[in-house]
Amino acid sequence: MLTTTADNLKTFCSSKGVELLLKPVSQFKLDSVRASFEDIPALTYTMNVLGNDVEYPMDEQIARNKGRLDEWQDYLKAKSKFERDKAKRVTDLLIYDGVDIEVPGPDSDWQKMSEAFGIKVPVDLIQRKLHYIYTEVLIGQEDIANLVSQLLSISQIDEEVIRKIRESFRVKQKRDADRPLREKKGKVAK
Repeated sequence: MLTTTADNLKTFCSSKGVELLLKPVSQFKLDSVRASFEDIPALTYTMNVLGNDVEYPMDEQIARNKGRLDEWQDYLKAKSKFERDKAKRVTDLLIYDGVDIEVPGPDSDWQKMSEAFGIKVPVDLIQRKLHYIYTEVLIGQEDIANLVSQLLSISQIDEEVIRKIRESFRVKQKRDADRPLREKKGKVAK
């Protein structure tokens, strides 16, 4: 949940009860990160039209008809991985640049506890901050989605973009059990 302090600072409280100070992230920086990815070229097929070979974008039905379904499936997997990698980099930038938090040093109890359980803590300052936020401040996808949504909002990013990014974090529940999924009933840590 986003709140504003008396000093007009924006904060976010994670499900773990940790309050984070938020800062706007430059839209130009976000656009630069998005632009740093070269899109995967769409699959195409060639068709002869009036004596000229013309390329058209392929879809699943055409791939099936042309016997290229395996190629189509590989393309879909690559496209999905591409979109996940792009979303991860944008999310990491938002969280790194938009969350003002002091990360414990190499001699901290957090570092010692992590090492005791075999958890490798990155030395690189950027990766260390992200690791700390993901492992110690946030609980799961819903926390990440809420934090990203708030960061986009205070960064004055278009609401439609926020909605699309928020939807990308939605976890689809499987109903493999014989019983219905129960509602979470627990108190938020303070």
